[in-house]
Amino acid sequence: MGRKTLRGGILFLFLLTVTLLPSPAGAGDPDSPSIRVLLDRGLSRVSFEAVQGSYRLVDGQGKELARPGTGESWEVRLEEGQLRLFKEGQALPPVRVGRVEFKPADEKASNLFKYQGKRYRGSLRILYEGTGLAAINSLDVEQYLYGVVGAEMGTGAGLEALKAQAVVSRTFALSRVRPAAPYDVTDDTSTQVYDGYEAEVVPGADKVKQAVDSTRGQVIYYDGKLIEAYFHSNAGGHTEDSENVWSAALPYLRGVPSPEDEHALQYSGWPADTYRWTLSLTREEIQRRVEAWLERTGQKTEIGQVRELVVSRQRSDGSGPTISGRATRLDIIGDRSAVSAYRDGIRSVLGLRSTLFTLETDSTVAVVDARGNRRELSYGGELVAVGAKGAPDAVNGAAGEYVVAGRDGSRTVPKVFRQVVIQGRGNGHGLGLSQWGARGMAAKGYSYREIIEHYYNQDRRDGKLVVAPFAGR
Repeated sequence: MGRKTLRGGILFLFLLTVTLLPSPAGAGDPDSPSIRVLLDRGLSRVSFEAVQGSYRLVDGQGKELARPGTGESWEVRLEEGQLRLFKEGQALPPVRVGRVEFKPADEKASNLFKYQGKRYRGSLRILYEGTGLAAINSLDVEQYLYGVVGAEMGTGAGLEALKAQAVVSRTFALSRVRPAAPYDVTDDTSTQVYDGYEAEVVPGADKVKQAVDSTRGQVIYYDGKLIEAYFHSNAGGHTEDSENVWSAALPYLRGVPSPEDEHALQYSGWPADTYRWTLSLTREEIQRRVEAWLERTGQKTEIGQVRELVVSRQRSDGSGPTISGRATRLDIIGDRSAVSAYRDGIRSVLGLRSTLFTLETDSTVAVVDARGNRRELSYGGELVAVGAKGAPDAVNGAAGEYVVAGRDGSRTVPKVFRQVVIQGRGNGHGLGLSQWGARGMAAKGYSYREIIEHYYNQDRRDGKLVVAPFAGR
């Protein structure tokens, strides 16, 4: 496949009078914004130690409490609503305020600390939240990206794909900075995966650093504001319009073809499964998953025994099917009542990789009504047959099965499904950047700018979407 023609609309702005160079290894950039990452919460104790560099322990008012030495074991415990410091297991006086910070004595030096067996750059903040302790890593956003880009995209991706992920992840993180909140992002998939300094010592990490450094400071703006830079693993061939996945219609999140998602098929196992997958479930398994979902979401509906699943693919405005074919509504019909799941929430009901799927039960039949209209039914308990005398009667009486005839002969069909086969494509919500699509585009020679332009687009090419150095929120 040849290179795509660029669809104008993204301007890449650079400050030509400034040479952007990577900061010294291990040192933070004082001019770069910082990001606060929630590592854990609800803890009763937090253990840590300095691995490299010099650190200070200060309380929430900036008062120095100690100067821990490299390799010394320190711990903050929550005891009777107070924070207690322990050095090598020995208790120190209680801390009178609800926060302790383990921070570098020299921000320009190469500093590392260890928490939960993993090494991190920057500082560790231990915050008392009322019910437990929260552990928060604060560091320079560029160093943060060293721990994100490879963890999210995979270090085996091409350089241009990694650059695209760096710009997207930087935008995503900085758009979530809220100074009044205790932290900005988490270290897991609820925001974006962050592996700390450990991500910098795996094979391929140098290429990740190159991608971050060569795009230093670059973010994506729309109409002067940082975009919602959503991304996902694999679009399954086509991304979706934002309002059909969540709720808001965003002009730069319009569904686009993503044929390079097939790049995942070059790898066996999980990568290939992100593009094409099949899930077979019995009715008993469906029942358990639906009941678990109702409990998780706090719904009190007594649905009874599940007897039918109905999928709709209508756009949120009702104007027709979704552009990618994703499901937007799943009706779960039981013998007592029915419930519905919508848009991306459908995935959590049955444990699906994406909402781009087809669903077929072993009870599905095609029927033609008296007007000649053909439709598919998956519940046969209410089907009736009309005999020669015109009298309707239940199909096969009270039996749980009936026989249907077709072009390929006859088959026995259960009135209530026993098995469901779900065939799907893609992995994730389907908005914005497809990571496997980006990897495929990079393998074909596309630049990170072209990758970003493809996945973040707009209805009108009016120049409102730009990639530029971060200038604050």
